[in-house]
Amino acid sequence: MVIGIDMGASSVKLCGLQGEHIVFTHYENGGETNVPALADRLGIRFEKAETVALTGLSARKSGLEGRGIPLKYIPEPDAIGAGAVWLSGRDNAIISSIGTGTAFVLARNGVYKHLCGTGVGGGTLRGLAQRMFGISDMTEFGNLAASGNADAVDLLIGDFIKGDYGILDPELTASNLARLNDAATDADWAAGITNMVLQTIGTMSMLACHGHGASCILTTGAVAGTPLSQVNFEKFTSIYGTEFIIPAHSECATVIGAARLALWN
Repeated sequence: MVIGIDMGASSVKLCGLQGEHIVFTHYENGGETNVPALADRLGIRFEKAETVALTGLSARKSGLEGRGIPLKYIPEPDAIGAGAVWLSGRDNAIISSIGTGTAFVLARNGVYKHLCGTGVGGGTLRGLAQRMFGISDMTEFGNLAASGNADAVDLLIGDFIKGDYGILDPELTASNLARLNDAATDADWAAGITNMVLQTIGTMSMLACHGHGASCILTTGAVAGTPLSQVNFEKFTSIYGTEFIIPAHSECATVIGAARLALWN
């Protein structure tokens, strides 16, 4: 079995692969996680693995070096691309990997190229949730946002233009958080903030997709699988015709990609 570890700025992801089968996945918040202690808690025996694949910004801080464990370090763009492509079955794609920030990778014919990134991502939501609502639990914040109505705080194209106006669908956001509405609730503001982050990522994804002639956008990361993410990216697909796909195991796509590259290389 190959074990993968993705050590990001604010979370650690693990997976186990046996050939073409995913044996397990695990997602843990906390960028400073003690990996050996985490493995002990989960009952994972690194020394029994064929190899351990490491990726992510903090991969060199795993605490596994010098323990006789076979380690392979996988470049993060390659892990992002390989995981998303394998899980989705698609190629010639832009991968929007939403972590603390968001990275954009072009995957084409087994080559994975990092295009650019933005500081807007899950960390943005975490910071705003803490500052504006005093919420540090992102599941709690996600539930609050899902119960709100972003239209209560966002201005829409339909607020300015009545009737048909070409590709400018009346439901498109004209300006995030710009509706001066004293009746808006905390839930509405949480929904609007989430909307702003996801729409920023969606717009950058589309620009990368069109600019590089890609056929679709694969969205990965823990934020990608949330209900509001699915709603937002489905709207992008329906309005613009650019296909957004959220693969299964999206929260662990990068670590799965790292394990697959270690398995086959």
